Amino acid sequence: MIATKSIALFGGSFDPIHNGHLFVIEELLSSARFEKLIVIPAGNPWQKSVAASAAHRLAMVEIALKDCMSKYRELEISRFEINDSRPSYAFQSIDYFTMQNPGDNLVWIIGSDAFAKIDEWREVEQVAKSVQFLVITRPGQKLESANVAKSITYSQIEINALDISSTKVRNLIKAAEPFDSFVPAGVAAYIKSQGIYAAA
Repeated sequence: MIATKSIALFGGSFDPIHNGHLFVIEELLSSARFEKLIVIPAGNPWQKSVAASAAHRLAMVEIALKDCMSKYRELEISRFEINDSRPSYAFQSIDYFTMQNPGDNLVWIIGSDAFAKIDEWREVEQVAKSVQFLVITRPGQKLESANVAKSITYSQIEINALDISSTKVRNLIKAAEPFDSFVPAGVAAYIKSQGIYAAA
């Protein structure tokens, strides 16, 4: 029998990537449950508008993960969605990575809040056939799965995630308040040098 690899797919708008994202990525990598973890910045997210351009968001992801990538060879950044002008849907990325990794076990990393709304995803039945979901929950949190179709295979992992959101970071920047403690130093420097998220 051919051994299959377990590959984690971690998509998001990363607008901007912050220390909470890094914490989850490092926790997943240190768990050694995946042979590869691919971070996928969304190009044109269909569910939400993005404040920073795809090029800026990709640059910030690359800056944030530089040290982590030198520590973990299994960590990769994908430009698949960034390079695609179409609206970014998970099923398109999953199709792509399924073709790129035939026979391997694909696991989609997702936060508990997003997982509770998975019934809103396009082609969710198709997605369910191609990947398993690993839902990130906080310690003691009850997973809301009432709207999750029976066909979706999922497990959950408790991570004492940092209480940070990209929205919080953007709001601090717009208000000209300190935000450096919420993002990697290189990302903070990039945001300041490029004038991203600054109030008009």
